[in-house]
Amino acid sequence: MDERTAAKLDQAAIASPRRAPTQQRSRERVERMLAAASALIAEQGSDAMRMGEVAERAGVSIGSLYQFFPDKRAIVWALAERYTAESQACISAALKDVGDAEGFKSAFSELVDIYY
Repeated sequence: MDERTAAKLDQAAIASPRRAPTQQRSRERVERMLAAASALIAEQGSDAMRMGEVAERAGVSIGSLYQFFPDKRAIVWALAERYTAESQACISAALKDVGDAEGFKSAFSELVDIYY
């Protein structure tokens, strides 16, 4: 394993959530936390976002937030992974039936429209 790959794996381990929610109620709580964090990031940027604000907006205790996300970086990482997966799914769906250059051009144009 090269140095770059090791650094990425270390970053993922550092930024990953402490635990994955297993119960429906916990999954819903985590969704509220991520939605609150996403809204705060959109409003003020990730550097200005505070864990206490995320907990307050999500309607959870700060302890509950830390139970799933050890720090702000873990929240940002989870959001980035989610948006990356959504983007990849959108691109795959748009390109799945492309068979020629014209189809690619059309699909690419639609993807650009979706992006903007």
